[in-house]
Order: sequence, then structure tokens, then C-alpha cells
Amino acid sequence: MNEELIQEIESKTDDSTVETAQVSMTTWLIFLISDKKYAVRSCDVVEIISDLSVYKLPFMPKYVEGVLNRRGDPFTVINPNVILQEDPNLPPPEKSLFMIFNRSDDQLSLHISDILLFTSIEDTNLKLILDSSEESFFLGTVTYDGEDIPILNPNAFELKLRKDCGNI
Repeated sequence: MNEELIQEIESKTDDSTVETAQVSMTTWLIFLISDKKYAVRSCDVVEIISDLSVYKLPFMPKYVEGVLNRRGDPFTVINPNVILQEDPNLPPPEKSLFMIFNRSDDQLSLHISDILLFTSIEDTNLKLILDSSEESFFLGTVTYDGEDIPILNPNAFELKLRKDCGNI
């Protein structure tokens, strides 16, 4: 009897399979530098720390604020206002928030103003600059909440620092 029920159910079952579209998603950190929004992939960031002292270094480019001490390790602090706004006299963001980049070969941090959110965004909302080089500070934009937000290239900050300081 059970076998007959199973056969009847199987004969009435539609054998067609339903395909679901795989949507590729990336998690982004959206943050402020002064009053402008920027984004980086969350996997490019190790930590965001606040209220640490920055120790000045002599003879450095104006965009280098100095170094901070994170658990005994020195991290170079970059003032992105000087680079992104192309004005060497712009002060660093008022808030003491430092984004530590996930780097195997360098210890680099970016002085930011505020963290807005971490969010997963479909890769279809990503617009890359196809002819951007490694030294380009912008990789493209990501659309979030109807707004195109520039994506920063963490590698460009290190390359600029190495170039300006003689490939140290």
C-alpha cells in the first residue's frame, strides 16, 4: 500500500527544476572624510580605532600626519583631505577615527571623520573605472540608497607614500 502511494505521488510530482539566480554580494564600509561619503570593501579593513595620539614625523609629506601606536606596532597615519581635495593646507578630520587597512606588507591607516554603516550590496550596483591604474585613488563607485559613492583604493595611498618618500 505504501509503495503504491509513493508511486502515485512521484507520478504527480513535476520533475522540472526551478533555477534560482545567484546574486553576488560584497560587504562595504561606507564612511565619511570631512562631509563626503566614501566606500571600501570591508575585507580591506582590519579595525577602526579612535582617540589615539598621533606622533608627528619630521620631513614627511603634508598628507602624512605621523604614526600611531596600535598595540606596540606603529601605523602611518594618512590625512586623506590633503590628497583627495588636492589642497596641502586642509586639516585632518576633526574626529580621531583611524581606519586600519588589512595589509600584509605595510602598516597604514587613514584618518576618517565617521563610520556610517557596513552593508552588503549587489555587485550589479558596482561601477568600476576600467582604465584605472594601481595609483588611482578611486576604483569606481558603488550605488547605495540611490547615491553613487566613490570607492577608495587603499593600495594607492601606500604607493603614493612609497613614491614620495623614496620607496622606503
